[in-house]
Amino acid sequence: MPEGDTLKNIATTLSPLVGRRVTALEFPRAHADGAAQQGAVVGAVESKGKNLLVAFSTGAVLHVHLKMTGVVHLYATGERWRRGRSGAVVVLRVPGFEAVVFKAPVVRLLSRAAARRDGALGSLGPDLLDPAFDEAEALRRLRLDPARPLGVAVMDQTAVAGIGNVYKSEVLFNLALDPFRPLAELSDEVLLAVLRHARELLQKNTLRTALQATPVDAYRLTRTTRRASRSPLSVYGRVNEACFDCGATIGMRRQGEQRRSTYFCPRCQGVAPS
Repeated sequence: MPEGDTLKNIATTLSPLVGRRVTALEFPRAHADGAAQQGAVVGAVESKGKNLLVAFSTGAVLHVHLKMTGVVHLYATGERWRRGRSGAVVVLRVPGFEAVVFKAPVVRLLSRAAARRDGALGSLGPDLLDPAFDEAEALRRLRLDPARPLGVAVMDQTAVAGIGNVYKSEVLFNLALDPFRPLAELSDEVLLAVLRHARELLQKNTLRTALQATPVDAYRLTRTTRRASRSPLSVYGRVNEACFDCGATIGMRRQGEQRRSTYFCPRCQGVAPS
């Protein structure tokens, strides 16, 4: 699933839309009507955690969540699409450009007030890529459930927005932390270190790539605090391979109600056998 840096890159790449009038907003496969936005000005394109938001001068907000399948492309008007038209779920046209969302499972057109009240958007925690990121509030939200394992807690978008499976696994490896240890056993200093390192890596990887459907490890670099290796990732996706740092076998376990995958080095991170 795309994480905070990918959505920030998408928002930046779509910035040429801002200030231009909408000539068409189409939802080929969704129950939404974009006709009322024709003639409106694109006021802003921004990311919030793993969400993409496009605001219009009418007060409407386009909300897109890519989940595991969605991709966004920006084309010059008349340019040939790099994907089949049957997969398009949003087409936004302005003079000179077409923004196309392919296969995103969440596509909604909301009023600005509805977006603020929305359960998915309104409950998001502080965004790690927000210049005004509130780490004290993120820490407070993490502390609300002391029994939760660290690897589950940092993935909770209502606590802190922007971390997915890749950054969860890589950040906790870099800091030599056990993803299965409950928050109650960890100090505030440790949790703040997790937030700060996650933010550092997200910022470094922002703008590393544009809107291409490339494998995540083709452009994400997370080994900035470890010695260089052939792979830019330390543990994510490397189950049963040798740890670059100690040689132990990388493991993977599923965590939380959604059974999300967590990759780890049992030796470097002190993970007990399951």
